[in-house]
Amino acid sequence: MKSEGAFAASEEMAPVRHPFWSWAMGRSEPARVLRFAAIGGLSTLIYATGALALADRHGFGVPATIASVVAYCIAAVFSYWGHRLVTFMSDGAIGFEAARFACATALGFLLSVGLATVLTDLAGFAPSVPVILACIMVPVLNFIILRRFVFVGAAR
Repeated sequence: MKSEGAFAASEEMAPVRHPFWSWAMGRSEPARVLRFAAIGGLSTLIYATGALALADRHGFGVPATIASVVAYCIAAVFSYWGHRLVTFMSDGAIGFEAARFACATALGFLLSVGLATVLTDLAGFAPSVPVILACIMVPVLNFIILRRFVFVGAAR
């Protein structure tokens, strides 16, 4: 027979889950979009931190272009696993999803470069214009591609 004190202590140790976390980890599309934004934000932070840490003036003396590519690759690996495990909760084949994720990432990269080339280099807009457009278009495009093309093994 448990004493009242032991019973009260075991009740206090039970994990308390806030309703927001229950919702955020649910299968609703708004929750998925929130998780997508969180993983994307962390990926961006990893990229920016990595590129600056490696770059000439700020860190290890690596040329800026190489630092950017290395940091982008590291962020892409984090992004893949974050979106697979957290955003879409997929149990699809890793090789299948990873290859498609690489294509989606390359498409986003090419869209960013294409916008910069067309809008700044050819049309003469300020560099902020293609950057702003890329910051809007690439995440929207990525969400759609990841949802419908990459993580097809994810429970809907």
